[in-house]
Amino acid sequence: MTRSPKIGEIVLLVMVLFACTARAGEYDFDIPGIKKRPYEIGGNLETRGILHRLNRHGLLYKTKYYDASESATRGEFHQILELNGRVLVGPLRARIKTHSEYVETYRHHDLDHELYEAYLTYNTSPAFTLQTGKRVFKWGKGYAWNPVGFVNRPKDPEDPERDLEGFTALGADFIRSFGPAGLQSLSFTPLILPVSNHINQELGESGDTLIAAKLYLLLYDTDLDFMVRLGPRRPEMYGIDFSRNLKENLEVHGELAYLRGYEHKALDDGGKLASETSNAFSFLFGLRYLTASDTTLIFEYYHHGEGYDSGEADRFYSFLDQSCRNYLDTKNQQQIDRAGKVRQAYLRDKNFMKDYLYLKVSQKEPFDILYLTPYITLIANLNDGSFSVSPSATYRPVTNLELTLRTIFPIGGSMTEYGEKQDRCRMELRVKYYF
Repeated sequence: MTRSPKIGEIVLLVMVLFACTARAGEYDFDIPGIKKRPYEIGGNLETRGILHRLNRHGLLYKTKYYDASESATRGEFHQILELNGRVLVGPLRARIKTHSEYVETYRHHDLDHELYEAYLTYNTSPAFTLQTGKRVFKWGKGYAWNPVGFVNRPKDPEDPERDLEGFTALGADFIRSFGPAGLQSLSFTPLILPVSNHINQELGESGDTLIAAKLYLLLYDTDLDFMVRLGPRRPEMYGIDFSRNLKENLEVHGELAYLRGYEHKALDDGGKLASETSNAFSFLFGLRYLTASDTTLIFEYYHHGEGYDSGEADRFYSFLDQSCRNYLDTKNQQQIDRAGKVRQAYLRDKNFMKDYLYLKVSQKEPFDILYLTPYITLIANLNDGSFSVSPSATYRPVTNLELTLRTIFPIGGSMTEYGEKQDRCRMELRVKYYF
């Protein structure tokens, strides 16, 4: 029997053929040699203190701290050391980045070490590069969310610029440049991502191998990306994104992703966690605007196709509420254990419902206060009307030293995403030194 090709295989083949055949108008150029050190070593040391003003009436608090003594506040202390290095030997380049973090809370203290990046690249020519190892990929144009980030770690919209761990992959970069009009440049990046008990566990089961690819075009001054990711026991993923400067101070961007065959877990009317296979579109549209007075606005709308609708969210919160009541009446630990499993299934994403808005407004050096950048961030859930507001400020008094003060206020009624957050308020002070 002849096997029919899957949609993903056809899409991947088209991307490869397009990358290999787009040669019309190609020209080569040489970049004058710039003498650089063959190595770089650096890093940063960060101290972070967090104060939680707890929402003791919230369902997430009740199901997590059911056995804790009543307390209005809790503190955390984080000490973070990140080291990075680069080595260049002819066409061979190596990069490594480590992340070590000591965390102390009222319940425990822990020291964790992670390897964020460790990879090699080999430039066989200016147009072709091989790469292998663990690397951070940044697919997508969104600031707070990336629905097409098929090989990215998910961002935290409350802290989207935070460094994240990479994935291990074997891949290549194929690059071509063309004329100043029409199709100006093209690149094709295929990736192979193996899964084992020690690498890429989040992407599948041990022994699986995923294939991903991205085709980039600079077409009429517009950045375009086409992405695909395929693998066993995981949904097929297809995506496209774009970014364009409409003016020197105005940029627009967007992403569209289609997931085919993802697993959707939700509570049924009987209170049982049921699973079904589904398809979904997710998309994002945003803009970035800079005013003449150095005020920057970032705005994004995000539709989370795999997210939960209002009815599913209501059943989720009702289930947590009933579990808490049953536990108080019976002291049966199974009630809390079930609530924990359901909570884990629903809250696997930072924002678990369907539709969100993001707005960040920052002002550089207001009132001529040098090196100070205050900003305010709003994240709104359009499905239940709840939101969070985060007034913050960053101050850089001397070279390589950064001080950041952040406050986050979740606002909403009962049975809403931000109204049921574990914190009523969170304050953070970060001191970060680069070396």
